[in-house]
Amino acid sequence: MEDSGGPTVGSQAPAFTAPLAAPDGSVSEVSLSSLLSDGAVLLVFQPTDFELETFAERHALGKYDWFSADDRLRVVGVNRARPRTNQEFVDYLDVTFPFCSDRDLSIAKSYGLTYRAFGLALRARRACFFVDEDGIVRYRWMADLDRSSRARHQIHDLYEVVMDVIGRPETESFGFA
Repeated sequence: MEDSGGPTVGSQAPAFTAPLAAPDGSVSEVSLSSLLSDGAVLLVFQPTDFELETFAERHALGKYDWFSADDRLRVVGVNRARPRTNQEFVDYLDVTFPFCSDRDLSIAKSYGLTYRAFGLALRARRACFFVDEDGIVRYRWMADLDRSSRARHQIHDLYEVVMDVIGRPETESFGFA
């Protein structure tokens, strides 16, 4: 599949502002720069909540506890759902990370992810962008539209890039140095 544009590895991530539904039930307006103020961000794009295709990727992400256990990286889902729907999704599946609502797909478009499903409805492809604290894209994965793309191999590559950028966590010595 040919490249549909969007930021490349090493380029500046497109800025955005959107409503963010957090696991604690709050909804607030956030910008990419405000998300980056706490460190690196992994943007996980999906067409919408409750979509079966993205469950495999969420499961693969969940196998690496690093995204919920390491405060140097913030995982943020991005989809077209309303904040209330995102909140219901977070509650229903006990998701530990927040979701940005991209109702008009402007975020997905700036990341080169939009396409027309069946030539009609505008949608966003599944994708991950790892953005370092300086706003530089350090990793990019975009699903092929032919659906032959598998997430599991890319998750390992993503994990390695994240660890190279933010550093591997110190192993616990339990007092035996």
